[in-house]
Amino acid sequence: MLFPPSTMSSASTIHLAGFTFMVVAVPSFFKCFDWIILANQKVTGMFQRFQKEKISQQKVIKRMSIFSFMVMFLVGGCSPASHHVEEILYIQAQGHDLEDGEHRTTGLSTIFMAAEDALPENKTINVSGESLETVYDSLQAESPRYVDTGRTRVHLFHEDFASQEGVFDTLDRVQKNPMINQDMEVAITREPARDMLEGEYDFQLPIFRYLQNLIEQNQEEQMPQTSLHDFLYNYYAEGADAYMPMLEQKEGHVGVVGLALFQDDRLVDELNLEDTQMFRGLIESTEEGTVHMKLNENKGVTFHRLSSDSDWTINQEPDGTHVQVDLEINGAVRQTYGIEGYEQENIEQLEQTATEEFERRMSELIQYFQDRNIDPIGIGERVGQNVRGLDIQQWEEEVYPDVDVEVNVDFTIENTGAVE
Repeated sequence: MLFPPSTMSSASTIHLAGFTFMVVAVPSFFKCFDWIILANQKVTGMFQRFQKEKISQQKVIKRMSIFSFMVMFLVGGCSPASHHVEEILYIQAQGHDLEDGEHRTTGLSTIFMAAEDALPENKTINVSGESLETVYDSLQAESPRYVDTGRTRVHLFHEDFASQEGVFDTLDRVQKNPMINQDMEVAITREPARDMLEGEYDFQLPIFRYLQNLIEQNQEEQMPQTSLHDFLYNYYAEGADAYMPMLEQKEGHVGVVGLALFQDDRLVDELNLEDTQMFRGLIESTEEGTVHMKLNENKGVTFHRLSSDSDWTINQEPDGTHVQVDLEINGAVRQTYGIEGYEQENIEQLEQTATEEFERRMSELIQYFQDRNIDPIGIGERVGQNVRGLDIQQWEEEVYPDVDVEVNVDFTIENTGAVE
């Protein structure tokens, strides 16, 4: 009981005691819990003693005043040392590499210059350690200012680190920081993550912001959602595997080149951008997107402003599990070659041809995942939600590689744009 009951006749005394405890103790609740408990016990004891001894109201107020100063002194000393903004080094991006079998972390911070026309200056600290805790200790040891990792916006993992060491131990420690943002972006790098964070790019942005914007923009156009939250959801889910964007450093810029695929927390495969676009349509509703289709050696078309919606149906029959996905896809023609005229008959033929191509490529992609016994689509999770008592481990090992997945696409060309 936080405040003890009292039968004292003076309402002002009760209000004074309550006010004293609320003002002094409650704001420091999370800073010094032990002192809060002690203060509460003291207040309770004092009320009981005052009631028993019938001490006068004037003496009560006097004693409560003395006690208030004591609590203020004791609890105030529990507050952690504060840091001014100019005394803090915010680590805004981190890169994780494997060098000589050791976890090496690069911390990136941005220093904003005082001059109005000066560009932000990127500074990196490179440290190594056996665990993320020792890495953070090393980051602090290398910095003349207090290091704060709670505002990190991007975590990069070199492909060797992700395939050999796995990423979960690192991300598990990251997610336990109560100050971090669950929308933090995570990605795999073709080159060492350190090189990517120390690169020079033709954009007047802090590097962490440039990489964050790059990933988020591609999530709007051609990649599924891949934040820390999304990765951890798929990692923990039964019957699903996680994925991250794959980044590659190029001359003067960084590009998203595909999707890195995981089994448990280790990198095992990747998709190129074209297959990533097909994959995205299978797992989430989209509003934007661009797909190029080569219809034959002499004909091709590019569709843009693609919107899609998928509906999965799971049926458990006596002869096994039947999976069906129905997709509605709408888009506009952006560019063509080898195609002449846009009469209604030609449009309908183009829709039919594109529908068959969508179905073929998506079916091949599902089969590709089954052959490698990875499930980034989360078919196992969908089956588990529809089949009661499913042994998901047995299903993944014995059923998933051979389960038949039927893909049905209904594709509509909304307009032919400027090429009409």
